[in-house]
Amino acid sequence: MEQKFANLISVLFHPVLIPTYMLVVLLNSGYFYTFGFSGEVKLYLIAFVFIMTCLIPASLMFVLKKTGIIKTIRMNDRQERMIPIAITSVIYYITYYALSKTGILSVYNLFLLGITVLSLFSLLINFSTKISLHMIAMGGITGALLGFMLNFPVDAAVSVYLFFLLSGLVGYARLTVSNHTLRQVYNGFMLGFVVMLALFVI
Repeated sequence: MEQKFANLISVLFHPVLIPTYMLVVLLNSGYFYTFGFSGEVKLYLIAFVFIMTCLIPASLMFVLKKTGIIKTIRMNDRQERMIPIAITSVIYYITYYALSKTGILSVYNLFLLGITVLSLFSLLINFSTKISLHMIAMGGITGALLGFMLNFPVDAAVSVYLFFLLSGLVGYARLTVSNHTLRQVYNGFMLGFVVMLALFVI
């Protein structure tokens, strides 16, 4: 039962879903209400981000598995992570570049730039040791939301507290169902949190 619950948490908060979650939170914040986005525009933006940052990377992972480049979707082996992380970094940057041309989502674009940077950091770290990609993503969204709240006249405290709690839950899940150590989980969260908070505050 514990394994099933931990697996469910790991799937629900997979790194490729975090960009979509962040956009949903931002579009429903007081800051974005001032832009007067219609429900249709919001759905279009969410769909675009979901396809680019979740469906496409996930599909490519299955292709890599099918061709034998990676053995499992879990990518527990450090060497197997190199190509998927590199591909995801490129996709994140393409999404950032595409949305930056619209000129309407500067705050979210900063987040996309941040996760691109974090992906590249995780790629460099992966040359020597493993780090929890789940926790980098959770630290990233938590740090971004805190930075968003500190920089703009909007109350995002509930979202910040929620993602702090969810980060702890995801950390527990990764320790339960993966071969990550406590240090890799903690370092992953701190890397994501510090880098993203710095981008939003500086």
